[in-house]
Amino acid sequence: MPVPPVVLYRMARGPAYLLSWGRRPDRSWWAQLLWIELTGEGGWRGSRAWVDASDVSRIPGQDYRAVPRENLAEHRENRDLTDPRDPGRLSRAADRARFESRRAAPREPDF
Repeated sequence: MPVPPVVLYRMARGPAYLLSWGRRPDRSWWAQLLWIELTGEGGWRGSRAWVDASDVSRIPGQDYRAVPRENLAEHRENRDLTDPRDPGRLSRAADRARFESRRAAPREPDF
């Protein structure tokens, strides 16, 4: 897969590259994404994180068939703990409640 397909990532309010799908032992689905953020005054930075699959939506015309699917460990070692959007960094009670409510009915992504 030379260039990953693009999806819409709700938390970034824009497009992101879909690097892989991951399924945790609790059967929840996650998407590993890469996106670019403008930092002001012409600056930018790349961000990568595992995000809840329900925060990702398809873009018509993209081919998602080659996106790898993998089983994830209960605790990931390769996450950016400084990124507040990383689902592994749930420091607020509201975020934890939102996360727990989504775990109740996990669905496999259909793309």
